[in-house]
Amino acid sequence: LLLKVPRYGFVLWAMAGQRLPPFLSFDAFAGDEHRTWLRDGDLVVAVAAKSGTTWMLYCSHQIRTKASDEFDFGDVSYSTPWPEMLQAPGQTWEAMKALLNSTVLPDGTRLKDYWDHPKFPFRIFKSHAYPRDAGGTLPVRERPRVRYLAMVRNHLDQLASFAPFFDQQ
Repeated sequence: LLLKVPRYGFVLWAMAGQRLPPFLSFDAFAGDEHRTWLRDGDLVVAVAAKSGTTWMLYCSHQIRTKASDEFDFGDVSYSTPWPEMLQAPGQTWEAMKALLNSTVLPDGTRLKDYWDHPKFPFRIFKSHAYPRDAGGTLPVRERPRVRYLAMVRNHLDQLASFAPFFDQQ
């Protein structure tokens, strides 16, 4: 009901103690869980919200493929998965991890082939988390062979970008 309030219902939802959409969970990086799926050589693009995340993911994908037309970037969620984004309320990281590896798309291709293609020199994951050393969940020191790409944006520009984003919701 609260989410039906135009423009600012998400604020009321959060004030009622509910998890903010889009249902973010940092369980993929909790404890040693990252060791079950994150590999040496992987790239985690850790950018704050509304700070150019999709653009940086696209640039990283172009570097990964050497701008080859053989690999379609397609949907950003296919090519560069976001482990923190749960697809449905109550979903767990374990369920998401299974779906990343088992989902077959309507055209018959495996989702995994978009983000974990055997020809890719590295895999790319999206994140809005920050390092454990700073109170976050990313295991930067624990995983020195995983690469982390961070990017910042002027905070006034970042805030200005939130208004049109929420107006579309």
